[in-house]
Amino acid sequence: MNRRALAIAIILITGLAAAAPQVLARKTRLKVREAVPDTMEMVQGSLMVCSPCAPCNEGYGLSQVRITGFDKRAESSSESFFITNTTDRRLVEVDLVIEYLDMTGRQLHKRRHTLPCDVPPGETRRADIPSFDRQKLFYYCKTPAPARRQATPFRVNIDISCFYLR
Repeated sequence: MNRRALAIAIILITGLAAAAPQVLARKTRLKVREAVPDTMEMVQGSLMVCSPCAPCNEGYGLSQVRITGFDKRAESSSESFFITNTTDRRLVEVDLVIEYLDMTGRQLHKRRHTLPCDVPPGETRRADIPSFDRQKLFYYCKTPAPARRQATPFRVNIDISCFYLR
């Protein structure tokens, strides 16, 4: 009986060992994704402005693009604001540094956001970006507080680190 049990055990172990490499070597189909560039493509006639020094940037400075009218309600998953282009060229992209602060000035979050846009010279356009607040617990201090639930107000500082003109 011991020989029979031993033979069955050897057959089972051999069978499991033979099946194991198939489980470990399972093939999966992988798709190659096309690389997405971090910044926009510079074409002839484009200009990148990344400093407040107007003589360094062919007469353009960071102060010529303004961000105003920020809005984010507690129940919203996006943030909106207005971009004003006071240059004489078309604004096609803005790199922003957005800092979120509670009402005491403590930093809640800070992020960089590259925003493709199309703002003609001398005009203003509304922009919407995904909110930092995925749980919908915060609202911008200048918007009304939610009536049915509790949320925390915040302030925001938006700095333009760079913009692209065409």
